[in-house]
Amino acid sequence: MMKVFLSSIAKNDIRLLMRVFNAEKENRGIDFLKDLKESISQIVQHSETTEKSKEITINKMKKFPVHIHYIFENDEILFITAIFKELN
Repeated sequence: MMKVFLSSIAKNDIRLLMRVFNAEKENRGIDFLKDLKESISQIVQHSETTEKSKEITINKMKKFPVHIHYIFENDEILFITAIFKELN
């Protein structure tokens, strides 16, 4: 089972984005968090069938204009380095 770790930067990014999305619409921050968990789960599932890059990889979330930056430290650790909102 792969472990998922968040950098302190990613944790701060999540807190900030929850506030940003909640400001747009009530409870949208919770929806963002659910979609983020789903996106990370998909990254983990996809990694089981493909080669894990040693470089930072970017995954775009489906329902939010957000990119997840991550790296596989080994076969057991997915390290989320940052989470950025797309600029309009």
